[in-house]
Amino acid sequence: MVITFVAFVLRLWQLDHFPPGWRDDELINSLVISQKVLDGNLVVYYPDASGHEALYHALNAVMLGLFGANWVGIRLLSAFLATLAVPLTHRLGRELFGRWVGLVAAAGLAFSFWGLMYGRFGLRHVTMPVLVTAAFYFFWRGFKNKGDWRLDPSASLRARIRDSRSSISNLQSPITNYLITAFFISLGFYTYFAGRGVPLILLAFMGFVWLVQRPSFYKNWRGWVVMLVVTAVLAIPLILTLQAQPEAEGRVGELAVPLVEARQGNFAPLREYVVITLSMFHATGDDEWLYNIPNRPLFSPVGAIFFWGGVLLAVMDVAVVLWQWLRRRVEPTAVSRALPAAFLLLWWLAGIAPAFISIPPASLGHTILAQPATYILAALPIGRLAKGRLAIRDWRFKSLIANLQSPLTIILAVLLIVSIAARDLPDYFQHWPERGMVRFLYRADIQDVADTVNENPELTDFGISGLLAGPWDRLALQIGLHNDPEVRPRWFNAERALLLSPPLSFVGFPETAAAYQPLLNPVSPSATAGFYSLAQTEAQMLAERSEERICFNNGLCWLTAVFDPATNHLELGWQVGETLELPEMPLISNPPPPGVYAGPRLHVFAQLLDAEGNFLVGDDGLWVDPVTLQPGDTFLQQHWLTPPEGRVATTAIFGLYDPMTGERIRTTDGRDHLSLDIP
Repeated sequence: MVITFVAFVLRLWQLDHFPPGWRDDELINSLVISQKVLDGNLVVYYPDASGHEALYHALNAVMLGLFGANWVGIRLLSAFLATLAVPLTHRLGRELFGRWVGLVAAAGLAFSFWGLMYGRFGLRHVTMPVLVTAAFYFFWRGFKNKGDWRLDPSASLRARIRDSRSSISNLQSPITNYLITAFFISLGFYTYFAGRGVPLILLAFMGFVWLVQRPSFYKNWRGWVVMLVVTAVLAIPLILTLQAQPEAEGRVGELAVPLVEARQGNFAPLREYVVITLSMFHATGDDEWLYNIPNRPLFSPVGAIFFWGGVLLAVMDVAVVLWQWLRRRVEPTAVSRALPAAFLLLWWLAGIAPAFISIPPASLGHTILAQPATYILAALPIGRLAKGRLAIRDWRFKSLIANLQSPLTIILAVLLIVSIAARDLPDYFQHWPERGMVRFLYRADIQDVADTVNENPELTDFGISGLLAGPWDRLALQIGLHNDPEVRPRWFNAERALLLSPPLSFVGFPETAAAYQPLLNPVSPSATAGFYSLAQTEAQMLAERSEERICFNNGLCWLTAVFDPATNHLELGWQVGETLELPEMPLISNPPPPGVYAGPRLHVFAQLLDAEGNFLVGDDGLWVDPVTLQPGDTFLQQHWLTPPEGRVATTAIFGLYDPMTGERIRTTDGRDHLSLDIP
């Protein structure tokens, strides 16, 4: 209970600030895919974002419906699930190897960087350790149970039904445990791709049991068949769905580069990925800033010694019984140690196998299935010491070892747990979120802007620069502002555009175009938020330069056009005449589902023509986010138009169109473009 409570506190503490902002995947998972559940789009598999099983999103939809799009609605579910994995790891570790292994493994997982990482943001990966550990716990209970659930064929039908009901209602019966196992395995199918490999682990273990302990195999095989059949039946809806939309699982093909290369006869990438993945525990780890300090191994040198010591002990137990099997002299004691060891090794190897065949190697996400097994392996040497199986057999030292065994077990257990906590907690809560690339990928600077605005309630209308790569920057800021409708930020890309009204803007990324830097004046006193600083423009500047105003039917009005022959830049000035009439622009995942358009719905086109009206060059784009614009807003934007060498441009034409349909938007007087003569 204490370990579980501490694990929950660690996963809940400052959940709104660690990770330091919002990542695309997290926003897409919740605001696009989970939102489909709230909208009544109930399926078992969503083709969005290269394919997502539905279970996590169904659970997340409940949280979103209750708490809204904020850190509670998006992240709290993961905190609960990651916490639940801790007591389940304890229970399974104890079932397999005794109480010391269960306690130490649970504590290691509770304090681990790996456990914290996936327990503190809204991705479906976190569900897998819970489901696989629960499935294996009930499987092992069924396997260990000495009762026989098989029904007497000579009994009357009524007696057989009565016995069957009694067996199923008894949680100690093998059949009940195997049915519960099937239930949790099938839930894994509907959660994450890695869950489909869980039955293979059990099948491999069944083969090992058949090899070294036939009586147990014959005693359990009927229960295993029932378990596998029920699992297969429960998987039918997913199987049928995937057969109907095979293109939905695009990410599998995108990531399986080493496997594709191996099929073509090039095994070098596969060998490299196997080595890198096996090294993730002691030498080099996940190289993605998103989920790790790049190349940071899972364990410190102390933890790595315990972990690989546990692997060695498990391998030795299996090797001993296989050697005895070859010599036809299998000892029951050796089998009793080899069965849980083989089960754990198969689980761990199958769990890390996806990183062997997909990019990137050593991925903490792709190996999430092995997470509980990893910490059970690290705790295994301590469990063996506690049971006296590491004691020196020489009689002269036997009593000394026996006297030291209990305190030595405690010391080593504390050493392992402290080695994990002392390294992983500062790494997660301090070192990782302070890295510049982490702050960039998680939009920490946008969160800093939100904090600044929240502290200054007079800031209600302002601009903020960004790349406009989808709506995710806008949504991250919106969540940081607590979805306050009174605060209206306008987004623009400072590489190409400058917002003139409202006059205050947070600028800093991307770097402001050289032509617009003189038009920005720092506010006094200076105000910064992350890499953003607050600057001001002259609100009346564009109005003074404007000679006329021509409005388009969607409410956007043209004010000025200037072509600079030295730079070949066409600068257009625009004003929002009235609330813009925009096509419906629902949130679309990245990558989008097959066949779904996810691009913009409003662009400005700009073209240069020669004297005969022939097209020379074009540059289309809208470097402000039209969804955020309000009536009265004004902005400038540049189009870069360099004609082919030797060709002379005499006219520039420009206008508005819908990139999805290609249809031009006409002016209120019926024109589909405006023109500017170039002297």
